[in-house]
Amino acid sequence: MTKKRYAAVICEYNPFHYGHLKQIEHLKREFDGVICIMSSNLVQRGEIAVADKYSRAKAAVMCGASLVVSLPFPYCMMSARDFAAAGVYIAAMLGADALAFGCEDDFSTLEKIYRETKDVSFEKELMALIDKEKNLSYPKAKEMLVAAKLGEKAAEIIRKPNNILTLEYLAAIEKGGYSLKPFPVARDMTLRSSSSIRAEKDRAKFLSLLPECSAAVYGGLSAEELPRSAENLSQYIIGTLRRYNVGDNRNIYSTPLDLANSIVNAAKLLNSFTHLVDVCRNTVYTEARIRRSVFSMVFGVTPEDALSKPLYTLLLAADEAGCAFLKNRKKHFGIPLITKPAHIKKQPAHIQKAFYREAEIESVLLLSAPGVQNENAMEKTPFIKK
Repeated sequence: MTKKRYAAVICEYNPFHYGHLKQIEHLKREFDGVICIMSSNLVQRGEIAVADKYSRAKAAVMCGASLVVSLPFPYCMMSARDFAAAGVYIAAMLGADALAFGCEDDFSTLEKIYRETKDVSFEKELMALIDKEKNLSYPKAKEMLVAAKLGEKAAEIIRKPNNILTLEYLAAIEKGGYSLKPFPVARDMTLRSSSSIRAEKDRAKFLSLLPECSAAVYGGLSAEELPRSAENLSQYIIGTLRRYNVGDNRNIYSTPLDLANSIVNAAKLLNSFTHLVDVCRNTVYTEARIRRSVFSMVFGVTPEDALSKPLYTLLLAADEAGCAFLKNRKKHFGIPLITKPAHIKKQPAHIQKAFYREAEIESVLLLSAPGVQNENAMEKTPFIKK
C-alpha cells in the first residue's frame, strides 16, 4: 500500500476566507490530507485573533482541512523568523511530507532572494547598514540591501507579508535539516485578504465575505463573542504597562530599551491600546513590532522564549482523515500532541508549566471579546467532524 502524503500549512485563519479555501482545495488534489498548524488566540502581527482558536479551527475543518493543531503562545505572536521556525518545527515533528505556503510572486525568484540573503555576510552587511543609518527599521534596511544586490523588483517582492514568511520558511527548513518539501501555492490576489475582511464592521457584510461553511461557524458566534479586539483589552494592557518604570532594563523579547521606554511613557498618558501603538510608531519601529513588544511586556515574553522550541501542540479540530492521521502516526510524533487540555496532567512538569502559562494568558484574552466570557480553557474539547 502506498504511504499517504500530508501537507502542512502554518496559518492563522483570521478569519478563514476564500483564499484559504482555494489553497486547501488545491492541496487536497495533491495530498491525502492537510495539517494546519494554526496560531492560538494571538497572531503573528501582534494582534488578538478575531475569534477564539477552537471556532477558527472548526471553520477550517468544515471547509476541508483534515487536522488543525495549535501554534502555541508565545510563538504565535513572534516575528516572522521565530514564528516560522516554530511552525516548521511542529510540522516536521508531526511527520508532514511537505510545507505548503502562499506565494505572491514567482517562487523561483523567491528562492534566488533566499540564497542571496541566507549568507552570513549578508546579515553582517545588514547590521552594519542599520548601525550607519540610525533611523532604519530592520525590514527597510533589508529592502535597501536587497535592492542594491538584486534590484528594485526583488526589494518590492520582499515587502509583501507572505513572501517574507516564505523566505523564513525556507530558512527554517534548511537550518533544521528537515525533510519537509517546500510546496508553494500561488495566491489569488483578486480575493479579499483577512485584514480587509476584519475591517468590515457590519456583521452581515463580514459574513458575506466568507465561504459558506466558514460563515456558518462565525455566524454561530454571538455578538458577545465576535469580534475580539485588543482595543477591548486596553485597560488591562495600559494598567500592566504602568507598573513598569522608564529605564527598567527588563529582559523582554524583541524590545530594546528605547522602545520599552517609549511604550512606558505613552502608557502613562493614554488609555487606549490603539492610540499607544500609533504614538510609538516611527521609522524604526513598525506597528506590528510595537504590538508584539507591548504583548511581550504585558505577558513576560523573553528572548529565551524565542530560542526554545515549542514543547507541545494542542488538537483543535479534525475530520475523518485527520483522526486517521492521528491514529496511525501519533506514536511517531516528535512532540506531544495534547488531544484535550485536561490530558496535560499526563505530561512532564516542564510541559505542564508551559501549557498552564498559555491557559492563564488565554483567560486574560477573554476580556478582548465584546461581552463577558467565562469559559474555562481546561474544559475545552476539539471539534471532530463526523
